[in-house]
Amino acid sequence: MSKERPDATIDHLLGDLEAPIMRMMWTMESSTVRGVFDLLRAEGRSLAYTTVMTVMARLTEKDLLTRELSGKTHVYRAASTEDQFVRATAAKRVQALVDEFGDLAIAQFVATVSDLSPERYAQLERIARGDEP
Repeated sequence: MSKERPDATIDHLLGDLEAPIMRMMWTMESSTVRGVFDLLRAEGRSLAYTTVMTVMARLTEKDLLTRELSGKTHVYRAASTEDQFVRATAAKRVQALVDEFGDLAIAQFVATVSDLSPERYAQLERIARGDEP
């Protein structure tokens, strides 16, 4: 799904510093804490190096980043693409609704999509298959 999603989605799903760090990591092949820290400072953010280090370690614990030791420095990479992250999060939330409300949740989804235009329904089918919208 290459369609740009509003930054608000990522801001809602991640913390105040997690979101900008992940946005950076999704655009880079890899980086160190120093690299991310320098980019955040260049954006005008006044942060301590240790704060960035702690947040990146927590993102690793949440399986959003991977970390590999290269010499004495940890090199971080995004564990998935932004699209994969949003899809996985949506899937977990939908499953939680189904777990909590059972068939009623599924029936509500069906009722909601039955009111959509054929074009919009076709677009959602493509997204569900993992095709480009």
